[in-house]
Amino acid sequence: MQAFDIARHCLLLVLLVICAYTDIAHGKIYNVVTFPAILGGLFIAYVAGGVYEGGISGVSLASSMAAIGVVVVLFAWPYLRGGIAAGDVKLMLAVAAVGTLNSYFTVYALLYSTLIGAFMAVMLFIWKGRLREGLKAAVRFAVSAGRVGAEDAARARRTTGLTIPYGSAIAVGTTIAWFVIEL
Repeated sequence: MQAFDIARHCLLLVLLVICAYTDIAHGKIYNVVTFPAILGGLFIAYVAGGVYEGGISGVSLASSMAAIGVVVVLFAWPYLRGGIAAGDVKLMLAVAAVGTLNSYFTVYALLYSTLIGAFMAVMLFIWKGRLREGLKAAVRFAVSAGRVGAEDAARARRTTGLTIPYGSAIAVGTTIAWFVIEL
């Protein structure tokens, strides 16, 4: 079992480093990185714990799929409303597939990633002198009902003119969860 944990940790580390770099350098998280990581995470979970041997809270295919379900439920709303990009969602799905729900890893990774992303956004707004309009746009996004169309999302970007590389926030938040839970 220890060899599978090492494989999971190595896959997670490579995934986070590559995606954080490409998100910062190119503003993209590539499918060629995330899709193999999702499949690799599912495969490692299956080999390590079978379909359900480790249970939902252990390392198993069921745990990995449940973690993916958590990400889909929590990231669907912001993605459909234009708040986060598809690459960010796929990166978090890969983190879930690799990390599973073992010790609630994916839940902590989501929590820390969201906090780091919010901190990055506030710091960017302060640095650019646009804190007030950035916070207003964030509150408007959070409390608006229904789906925000492409026009609304574009208007929000024009209002603030700022975006953050959320993939790097996911990388930092997942690394924090990794140290807190796994190591």
